[in-house]
Amino acid sequence: MRYAVMADIHANLEALNAVLEDADKRGAAGIWCLGDIVNYGPDPVACLEILKSRKHLAVAGNHDLAVAGKINHSLFALEAARALVWTRNQLSSAMIDYLASLPEVVVEGDFTLVHGSLRRPDWEYISTPQIAAENFGLMSTPYCLVGHTHMPYVFTPGQRGICRGMPLMAGSMQPLRQTSLIINPGSVGQPRDGNPQASYGIYNEEARTFCLYRVSYNITATQKKMQKAKLPQFLSARLSKGS
Repeated sequence: MRYAVMADIHANLEALNAVLEDADKRGAAGIWCLGDIVNYGPDPVACLEILKSRKHLAVAGNHDLAVAGKINHSLFALEAARALVWTRNQLSSAMIDYLASLPEVVVEGDFTLVHGSLRRPDWEYISTPQIAAENFGLMSTPYCLVGHTHMPYVFTPGQRGICRGMPLMAGSMQPLRQTSLIINPGSVGQPRDGNPQASYGIYNEEARTFCLYRVSYNITATQKKMQKAKLPQFLSARLSKGS
């Protein structure tokens, strides 16, 4: 089996469709979603409908929980908070209930799926080797898949708690032979590593590998819809830069 591992879709339908088309061509049979399905982007309803129509596992991101009313909007930056209000108003009660029902942590075989970190699933960014080292100590499975930073990365444990972090580049193949790994597939809908292409990975269960892929999509179409919805200009402009 092959699974498309994705995070931070952020209601970007064009990016999600491009990623799913690519993943289907590569034989992915299911989706592992690491949270933040909604907010920022203009198509929360369509993105939720597509995800729910496919075989998938999903955990809650901080934006999903905020839309569901489980995190206070005041904790977010002004642009994000404005988008949260707009997003919630687009969703049916059934979709809000779906977001509210998402678990914060899922264990699937050798993998733990979480949005932020094991220490604080809804909020902490695993962005440095030090933070990764502190989370390695909490792992009950060999591998942990995370999102939240919007940057594709892999962390490996080292001696005396010193970890090594390395960006994942398009096409890079990560063998799953280490005792522990923390892997971030980057963001589908709002990359922040300087590359505007949508980012996701495929876990090949038989080969025991994780490979990262980048996919181009129609950024202009997404931006036009964001402008029509009067979502914050900052959120639209950053899509072109991948920042």
